[in-house]
Amino acid sequence: MRFVFWIVGLFALAVLIGLASTLNTGYAILFVPPYRMEVSFNLLIVAIVVLILLAYGALRLIGIAANLPAEVRTYQRQKKLKASRHALREAALAMFEGRYQRAEREALKSIDDEYSSDNQALALLIAARSAASVGDNAKRDGYLSRLESMPERSQLARHMVEAQIRMDAKQPLEALAAIERARAISSNLTSALRLELKIRLMLKQPEQVLQLTEKLLKADALEADRARRYRLAAYRQQLAGFTSEQEIRSWLKRIPEVERQNPDLVSDAAKQLITLQAYGQAAELIAGALSNDEQATPELARELGMLAEHIDSPRRLTLMRDAENWLKSRPRDHMLLLALGRLARAEQLWGKAQSYLEASLSIQPTLCAHAELQQLFASTGKEEKAAQHQALALEIALSQGC
Repeated sequence: MRFVFWIVGLFALAVLIGLASTLNTGYAILFVPPYRMEVSFNLLIVAIVVLILLAYGALRLIGIAANLPAEVRTYQRQKKLKASRHALREAALAMFEGRYQRAEREALKSIDDEYSSDNQALALLIAARSAASVGDNAKRDGYLSRLESMPERSQLARHMVEAQIRMDAKQPLEALAAIERARAISSNLTSALRLELKIRLMLKQPEQVLQLTEKLLKADALEADRARRYRLAAYRQQLAGFTSEQEIRSWLKRIPEVERQNPDLVSDAAKQLITLQAYGQAAELIAGALSNDEQATPELARELGMLAEHIDSPRRLTLMRDAENWLKSRPRDHMLLLALGRLARAEQLWGKAQSYLEASLSIQPTLCAHAELQQLFASTGKEEKAAQHQALALEIALSQGC
């Protein structure tokens, strides 16, 4: 429809021009001595218009010809730039695919013909990460040093990549220095905080680990389950540094109640107390955990039984009474029965010890229970039964690959 309107309009314009030319009967005289020429005024107007159009066309062609070298250079530049950005995309894809040598090669291709400093920085980051992944530390450090001259807006990415590279290379101090530089640019960057958390744990700095864990939890940047694992690791590192029973007592009062109820942490604290020969405190700590059905574990019951020979008689008797009460809610806890048998044997309550140990065996035969019965019968002069349990203990040990 639009085409039809144009055709009708052009025809109408031609008709108007034709009518106008019939009305104009004038003429023009061109006098160039000794010549004189008379032409129609309408023809003169047409000639002038044609002349103007020809002049414009000639000037246009001259301009195009003059600009042709620049156009060729621009075309070649655009072609190289297109190839450069294609190489950058290929480098990124190759890195994510795990083809690090190809990623480094494509990244280097994209740098020379790229005028954008941001894209150059991105190519260097890819090259550095790829070189680190294949273990070429010299190239890795070279790419990272070239990034120093890049614009300020790319420095945060540089520090984060360097921190990750250093941590993967088991260089925690260098990784921490890179993280500190990143945090100087963006102090609350959660990805930097998460990476710092891992580095601090690697460096065995439990106080900083606990602080960072709480900070990330408040920012909803760390899952509760993972935060608990980080706390447990930090508490274990703190435990390993204690050299006295009083330090452990004070530490147990400081940590949150929910962490004190963690059976793994209780077990670690008890082991550290045993290392310091604080057997009474270790037994008290384990007993507190075993009194809670949700906190009690077979491992804690086993450790309580192993303390039987190291604690005094009044404490053993108290523990036996408590354990018998715990047994009412956990009658098939074979490790708790084993602990009771060990406590009773340490008190030379032979009958009770035998009944508890045999009850433990009836639920689950274990090497420890057979060994305890062997020692019990050997102590009471029942050599035949002692030999039987020794043979059964040996059979279990061999079946477990001893």
